[in-house]
Amino acid sequence: MKYQKKGLFLLVCFLMLFCILEPIKAQAAAMTDIRVGLTSLYEGRNSITIKTTKLSMGYCLNNSYTSEITFSSSSGFIFTPAKGYYYILNKTFTSFGEAKKVADTLAKLGVNAYPASVYRKTWKVYVGGSTTKSDLTAVLSKVQGKYGYTYSSLSADNQYRMLVKGKNFSFLIDGGVKKAFPQFKAAVNNSAGVAVVDLSSRSYRGRIEIGRYNKGTLTAVNILNVESYLYGVVPSEMPSSWPMEALKAQAVCARSIALKKTSYSADSNVISPYKLNDTTTSQAYKGYQAETSRTTKAVTATAGKVVTYNKKLITAYYSSTSGGSTEDIKYVWGSSASYLVPVADIYETEPEKAPWVVTLTKAQIASKLSAAGYGGGSVSGITAQTVTDSGRVYSLLIRRSGGNTTLKAGTIREVLDLFSTKFKIVGYGDSPNTVSIKGDGTTKTANISNCHVITSSGKTQKISQTADQYIVRSVDNLTNFLRKAPTDKNTYYIAGMGYGHGVGMSQSGAKGMANAGFTYSEIIAYYYAGCKVSTYN
Repeated sequence: MKYQKKGLFLLVCFLMLFCILEPIKAQAAAMTDIRVGLTSLYEGRNSITIKTTKLSMGYCLNNSYTSEITFSSSSGFIFTPAKGYYYILNKTFTSFGEAKKVADTLAKLGVNAYPASVYRKTWKVYVGGSTTKSDLTAVLSKVQGKYGYTYSSLSADNQYRMLVKGKNFSFLIDGGVKKAFPQFKAAVNNSAGVAVVDLSSRSYRGRIEIGRYNKGTLTAVNILNVESYLYGVVPSEMPSSWPMEALKAQAVCARSIALKKTSYSADSNVISPYKLNDTTTSQAYKGYQAETSRTTKAVTATAGKVVTYNKKLITAYYSSTSGGSTEDIKYVWGSSASYLVPVADIYETEPEKAPWVVTLTKAQIASKLSAAGYGGGSVSGITAQTVTDSGRVYSLLIRRSGGNTTLKAGTIREVLDLFSTKFKIVGYGDSPNTVSIKGDGTTKTANISNCHVITSSGKTQKISQTADQYIVRSVDNLTNFLRKAPTDKNTYYIAGMGYGHGVGMSQSGAKGMANAGFTYSEIIAYYYAGCKVSTYN
């Protein structure tokens, strides 16, 4: 009995410890940072300046960041690619101070000598920076045999070295040695008491990693907690003045996309610098300056909430305006998902993007095709070959002198620079506002401008003839008709609705649903069939 009690006691202790560790484990996962490529402003740059005057530098390993040194510079820090030839001192140092002391001594011999960070608490001294091997030979003649140091030759640019200049000091970073770049964190708060790294055009919470990533130019990557990331995403994707439930729905969808795409990797990395960027190809993200109190409140109120299907996290796609119906993902990206199918956008009563008309000449279409790599050849006509149930053009045939070209849904918008693929093509001689009317077993055609509508009060009135585009709502979609056709044989009117790919949640529709009294969970359940809001685990 005594041993039974002791065994029972140990079992209880084990269970208590398990219960304690599991939430800690879950919390650790929830707090791990993500990497966001700042490609909209800081990719392909020959120079990037961090204006923050006090920075901590360290490396992130196994999703754990450790600061190793703090630099102060009243003029900020300028990063540039280091493309020259260098000799490397055959000695390793454990701190910047040790490496700098030796570099300063060598510099007195009339050469350029720099402390160089190559990994965690690992510093070297690089001598040279010459643009040619012959110049580097002259450098070696000045330092060889002095102070008892020996050197190994670094023959050429390795696409990973950078020079960092502060006030009265410089150092190198060589990410090619251990395939890792250091990350920088503000060691001083801004006027609002928030630690942000200032990149001049924009400021960012968390840390900044600047690297070459096997290129000749620089790219900046923001590493930060996903909730802090959302503070800058939600106001960049949706007006902060919109209803709170719509903002919450936006926060949950944005969180789902971020977590699904990044897989929570924050380590110093030169091989795969980012999977998520700050443009609409991922999600718009404008950093700290974009934040507002209302959108931050929406993020905080939904902290940790994501969209799931059968208990699995989904990529909760969304777009600005559907134009009456969302689209099946298979017609946009070719994949299949039972929760990303057409949904009637009956609450999209105040679309962010109103119905639109784009005028394109045959010459302009030919030019766009050529610019997109489809070769030359004059255009003689365009036809919507296949239209989906939501009213979007899936296949567009363009007849050309050099051979016909067919554009599919995934490229139509990009090649022709259109707001969406939900459009009609109106050419010279067309009757765009003619519709078919069925009744009493017969069908006849009518001009929309001569038709009448019944208002909500029961009154009948003739449709205005001054409108350029007529919008007609059915039970599950919207369709549109232009009043006039082009008078030029070489011109087309592209009359469309919606803005974006149309898959998943319509942001304009979410606004309408919120105004109608729906909660953010109900909004998400409406747009993602069979999905629900869950806590990320």
